[in-house]
Amino acid sequence: MLRVPSLLAALALSVSACAPAPTGQIFVQPAPNDALLQPMGQPSGAVAQPTPTAVQSNVRIPPNAARGGISVAPPNAPSGPVPDQFAINFLNSIQARSIAEEREYCGYFFLNAQGQIEATRPVPGTFASCAMPAPRPGEGIFASYHTHGAYGSDYDNEVPSTLDLQSDFQFGIDGYVSTPGGRVWLVDFQTRSTRQLCGLRCVTSDPGFVPQGEAGIRASFTLGDLQRRMASF
Repeated sequence: MLRVPSLLAALALSVSACAPAPTGQIFVQPAPNDALLQPMGQPSGAVAQPTPTAVQSNVRIPPNAARGGISVAPPNAPSGPVPDQFAINFLNSIQARSIAEEREYCGYFFLNAQGQIEATRPVPGTFASCAMPAPRPGEGIFASYHTHGAYGSDYDNEVPSTLDLQSDFQFGIDGYVSTPGGRVWLVDFQTRSTRQLCGLRCVTSDPGFVPQGEAGIRASFTLGDLQRRMASF
């Protein structure tokens, strides 16, 4: 469950569009030939350690991008197979640690000055939550990411939570979530919904994972769907 401080109103008034780049980035976009989305398979694609760089400061804040609010995402925010595969690869690289430590990890994906996708260093959370600073305009952030850690029979953690969706929608960004069973979900703020990018065990899964209620795990959910699901869980 992703937790982002509710600072959007303050940020809209006080944060410059020339904010510095996020720090601690550790992952860079695979070469285009390696970045093709493989919906139900194990992710592939080489990765490299980037040299930290500053994000370009000429970032425009799209008006009303977040349904009446402000989007912190840059106007050239990527979507589609390339960022989706990047997210699958990246989440797979931190799944084993997240599961072994029985804690969530979270962070952001952003564009650097060269237009490459990078990730901020994963922030450790607890078994069922992960808190990180609110994203700011001018940082090039276009999506959040987090793992759901280890399997827990008392948790509905094979799907994103309502808070996961609401946190991303608040800032007008997408989100990516990996689950103990090895699913990866995209939270899409444009459609106000979430959908599976790949199914069970498409990334590293918890050896102790026990499938339950699989018939109720659909290919996609709206926020309303998840609210009703949570009420009945």
